[in-house]
Amino acid sequence: MANTFLTPEVIAREALVVLENNLVMANLVHRDYADEFARVGDTVTIRRPARFNAKNFTGSIVRQDAAETGVSVKIDRHRDVSFDVSAKEMTLDIRDFSQQLIAPAVRAIAQAVDEDLLNEAANISASVTATEDPADLADIAALSRTLDVAKAPLDMRRLVLHPPDKYRYALTDNLSKVAYAGDGETLRNAQLGRIYSLDTYMDQNCPDSLAAQSGTAAAFQVTGSAGDTTVALSGVDGASATVKKGDGFILDGYRYRFTEDKTASSGAVAAVGIDAELVADYDAATAYPVNKPHSLAFHRNAIALVTRPLALPMGAAKAAIVSHNGLGIRVVYGYDQDTKRDTVSLDVIYGITTLDPSLAVKLVG
Repeated sequence: MANTFLTPEVIAREALVVLENNLVMANLVHRDYADEFARVGDTVTIRRPARFNAKNFTGSIVRQDAAETGVSVKIDRHRDVSFDVSAKEMTLDIRDFSQQLIAPAVRAIAQAVDEDLLNEAANISASVTATEDPADLADIAALSRTLDVAKAPLDMRRLVLHPPDKYRYALTDNLSKVAYAGDGETLRNAQLGRIYSLDTYMDQNCPDSLAAQSGTAAAFQVTGSAGDTTVALSGVDGASATVKKGDGFILDGYRYRFTEDKTASSGAVAAVGIDAELVADYDAATAYPVNKPHSLAFHRNAIALVTRPLALPMGAAKAAIVSHNGLGIRVVYGYDQDTKRDTVSLDVIYGITTLDPSLAVKLVG
């Protein structure tokens, strides 16, 4: 295929297909999309699904407000993947170009979106402690029971499992033996199906520690400046508790991982490295420790993903925006004459909020 046909529109459409196919959480939560352009930092208002109460009829009706209430959401996530390509690479067939360059780039964006959505587990107070070696599905029943008590609607209930959790429950007799499960899909294709009113999915971006042996710090506060990759910890739960390389924490919806082992002294760690720059200044901000695997059960209306299209850059010679099913992606071309290489930039913006924490429960441990 000639280079003249490999336009930003073609790449954007191909990228959007890849993005849709790789998202898990983003396809399960409440989605709000509007076609007005937005910038990072903009605050938009989305509609919270309406709720009603059934009133006793005693001769006259009681009118209820049917208007959906508004919720303000800040569009504060801007995910970008940019890479250089040579003239030879740009003349590849679009299928090869997609497989070799576009698909890996867009998968990285999809993973970031799903990770950000799963980080909302930090805002969910309801929790079930996972059984270390489950022989049955009691843990999943406990998750569903929690949603029942919270009066979550029975439709659109989802359970997103951390991969180890998925296989721990898949190995129970209830699912692995056809005599109990009714079919062999779990054994053959690792499909758990619908369990106790929950449609099950697996997401590799669920919160967890990457350490071989997790640290013991169960709570702490974080101090650091925007852009720092080193933070101080205070109020560590346990005067000499530890954090391990691969452990992490969630702060303002962003997940960070420690890059070194540290042991607290008198409940504090003077400095410890993290794998990404802080997005804001923090002074003893309470963080949510991530040193255990997490899975999440929720109704669709518990969490919202808010997306808006990015405006086309004024100085770009070649650029395109493609949207579909509430998702949008921007593709911009640049060219460096000195190196005779094109730069392809793909980016998205979005915001996330917990609409109703009572409609979700996390599985921890």
